[in-house]
Amino acid sequence: MSEAAASVLIDLIRHGETVTPGRLIGRSDPPLSDLGRVQIYRQTQGRNWDAIVSSPRLRTLEPARLIGTARKLSVRMDDDWRELDFGAWDGRTLEELRADAETADAFMAFYRSADAPAAPGGGESWHMLEARVAAALRRLLDPVSAASTPLETALVVTHAGPIRAALSVACAIPFANLWTFRIEPGTRITLRVGRDAQAGLWGEIVEVVQP
Repeated sequence: MSEAAASVLIDLIRHGETVTPGRLIGRSDPPLSDLGRVQIYRQTQGRNWDAIVSSPRLRTLEPARLIGTARKLSVRMDDDWRELDFGAWDGRTLEELRADAETADAFMAFYRSADAPAAPGGGESWHMLEARVAAALRRLLDPVSAASTPLETALVVTHAGPIRAALSVACAIPFANLWTFRIEPGTRITLRVGRDAQAGLWGEIVEVVQP
């Protein structure tokens, strides 16, 4: 069997602006706005990859397929790159969440600690997100089949939550420090990610480009 790639240069791109800006969107899936499409085009113009991977959400999959078509690459849909499930908070604005004291406290706790409970209504915890993003990163380091060549470069069209989880998992950035990164719609963060037999996944931040 082919050996895993020593490392992969990964462009992690958050989907562009949607038609419902200002709302917490996880399982809900509004389409991109015209500006959102322009943001993704600008961030990918002139760049090429060995593979394109996308979250299954419409707001990521639609631009990923357009990018792939232009480069004659098929898109690998990976459910582990989907956004964190915000449960009962999904689709609501911050003002709406803060209007109820109990909800406001739970919401703030969720963003203060990686060990906070998941959002009510079937949401996911931070550790659940980290676990699936770690699995997704490991798949990028492994050949698809015994006959395939390991990747050297990849584009991942995803969401703010999984991008932060990738920074945490690969670069060992503590949860509290992840909020120092501004990840607006259309932000691109380029990581080099590899795997060590003893230490596991490792990563380094190569570039951060705002839309």
